[in-house]
Amino acid sequence: MTNHLSIVSLQAGAPPKKSETLSRLPVGDLASTIISALPSPAAVLNRQGLVLAINGQWQDVNFQAETTSLGSSWMNLVEPGDRYVALSCFSETAANDRTSMELRLLTRSGMSRWHVVTLSPLSEDTVLCVATDIDAIRRREGLLETKASMQTQMLDISLDCIKLITPDGMVLHMNKSGCRALGVPEDSSFGMAWLDLLPDDVRQEGRAAIEAARNSNIGRFAGRSVIPGEAPQHWDNSLTPVLDANGQTTAILVVSREVSAQHAANQSLRQSEERLSMAANVGGLGIWDYDIRADKMVCDDNWYRIVGRDPAQPISSVAEFGPMIHPEDVQIATEVRHTAEELLATGEDYRIVFRVVHPDGEVRWVRSAAAIQTQDGQAVRATGFMVDVTESVLREQALQEQNQRLLIERESLALLSSQDALTGVANRRELDDRLGKLWADAKSTGIPLAIVMVDVDHFKEFNDHYGHLAGDAVLKRVAEALLSLTRSTDLVARYGGEEFLMALPGVIRPVTILNRINEVVRELDVNHLTSHTGRLTVSAGCAVGANVEGSVEHLIARADEALYQAKQQGRDRYVINTAGEA
Repeated sequence: MTNHLSIVSLQAGAPPKKSETLSRLPVGDLASTIISALPSPAAVLNRQGLVLAINGQWQDVNFQAETTSLGSSWMNLVEPGDRYVALSCFSETAANDRTSMELRLLTRSGMSRWHVVTLSPLSEDTVLCVATDIDAIRRREGLLETKASMQTQMLDISLDCIKLITPDGMVLHMNKSGCRALGVPEDSSFGMAWLDLLPDDVRQEGRAAIEAARNSNIGRFAGRSVIPGEAPQHWDNSLTPVLDANGQTTAILVVSREVSAQHAANQSLRQSEERLSMAANVGGLGIWDYDIRADKMVCDDNWYRIVGRDPAQPISSVAEFGPMIHPEDVQIATEVRHTAEELLATGEDYRIVFRVVHPDGEVRWVRSAAAIQTQDGQAVRATGFMVDVTESVLREQALQEQNQRLLIERESLALLSSQDALTGVANRRELDDRLGKLWADAKSTGIPLAIVMVDVDHFKEFNDHYGHLAGDAVLKRVAEALLSLTRSTDLVARYGGEEFLMALPGVIRPVTILNRINEVVRELDVNHLTSHTGRLTVSAGCAVGANVEGSVEHLIARADEALYQAKQQGRDRYVINTAGEA
């Protein structure tokens, strides 16, 4: 930074010389004093926006300021993209005492920096222009906006409903999942009471959870959201207080995790338990009791009926029960002690499904559920029920098998919709779809695509002589022969009648495969007495799309022209159309 005032003064007539760039201002000592005293870049402009004088600070940050000819527009110092804004604000200084704007000024490095530019009238003819560098502030603001945007995007990705509410329960922000669950527009300005968006019956627990969070504790409650026309959703709401330096709650972060499936499962389980209890009262379930320490088992008559045994010949231990269980299920059904210990560690209930084998060999599926009794933290007793679930298991298995069959049928239908019914190669529908994709790949990669048109020679005469069934059989064999020559990336399709199309991506020199096409058909050794060769033959025409600026339809037309030439030249041969290749 210079320690003296570098002033460019405007002299009448020709632009100043280099030696004249240090002189006093023609606009007066006051202006000279003002811009020399300012620590920021400053200049004096006339009402047309032309530079009358400029201080050393501006020259230090912008080489253009140092070399700008007097009388040039101050717009030369402004980033081109901001010159319209600068010009508009400059024109307002005639009607306003002072005008400020944020714009980018050019620097010595060639990069622009953000400044606050203030324009203040000095007189009827002159304007003081002062620039304050705010580039670092603007960049920090940009980073903060980017971080805020990223945080919002991360919240929106979450499947959980995430909300920020005030200590009195007003919504400050909500991610997309939360808006969808509560039927709130995503572009909402929020500000509504969160609990008012929930059903009446969960609001009391919600208020208690908010109160806990307001008192710097974590609140939690089970909630529900209902949107007309949609199934209710159930949520586990966790409320975490956001505290200030004094430990006071300034906001509450609410994370709502959907537990609809768990709620449905729990509800189904409760209903099942109620049904089991009712069934037990009328004798529909088998009751069993097992003393784990003594290995002593006691069961009621219904239990024996379910396992197909006579109550008059009771069993007294798990070991005696083992032979009644299907060999593959013995371990899970008899490891009572180990299973009970695992259940105690996890807090889960004892529920297993296994198979029993009746004396006549019939296999039945049973479900067993029990309550574990403990003593000194150890499992000592298990009391439970057994129910025959064979029919439901078989129905489920049948349903799975049916679904599998339906899947196979759908796959078969999809295959049929893309295959020619007679030959098994791609039909015209599949051809149009895949050929378009192959051509798009060729255009994007620049790798050529070869199109080969294959026609069975004298096929009408073959049909007339040998019959249509023989003709159909020949088309199948020709299609199989063509398929045998292709790679997984190639396409063989029935183009129509006795004509086939082959699309060969990446094939630049097709001579080898064209020779093989004629050879494999001859190797079929099919008699064709009405043909001049006495054997079934094919003609082929090929075009290579080396110039991907054209269309695939044009490429097919070129291959078709080559096929016509092959027929004209006597058939049982191929012709490559090189016209139009790059």
